[in-house]
Amino acid sequence: MTPADDFGGLVTRATRLWTENFGNLLVLSLVFVLVAWIPIANVGFFAGYTRAILKVARGGKAETGDIFRAWDCFGDLFVYLLLVIVAQLVLNHVPFLGQVAGFVLSVVVAPGIYGIVDRKMKFMDAFRWSLEAIRGDLVGWLLAVLIGGIFMAVGMLLFFIGIVLTLGWGSLVMALQYDRGEQPRVIIL
Repeated sequence: MTPADDFGGLVTRATRLWTENFGNLLVLSLVFVLVAWIPIANVGFFAGYTRAILKVARGGKAETGDIFRAWDCFGDLFVYLLLVIVAQLVLNHVPFLGQVAGFVLSVVVAPGIYGIVDRKMKFMDAFRWSLEAIRGDLVGWLLAVLIGGIFMAVGMLLFFIGIVLTLGWGSLVMALQYDRGEQPRVIIL
């Protein structure tokens, strides 16, 4: 089985979870979109939304209040995201290659966000751990960020309000990729 086949199963599982929890994810995403515009506090809401998505990915039931319960990792996530945003801004000033490098950066830092939110890592440890996760499954993370981003972007095409419909779907793809890396691999000789 190729990594792409394995990833296809991950997308199928994300789609199943999304359809089974559609109403719940719709409300969760709507509340998140409504509060995400609040500067600085949006980092805490993002952490809460991410934890809620991880809960769904792991078979649990997310609650709307989960969005407001992740302040314990706020400081490290704030610094992590601030450094990533500054790097993205710098890269955006480099013609063409800057855009490609910006996408590569978004793939490389994606696991670290989950490390901070789920494992309560410090921001520097999250950068190191993120690089290790990418080395361990570059294709999986590349596909997760790309496909998850496409699912989220499709919702934006529907007058931006459609993001409420598809945000959970794209987020589940990335959360399942994170959890896939956390499970021990069985090696058959």
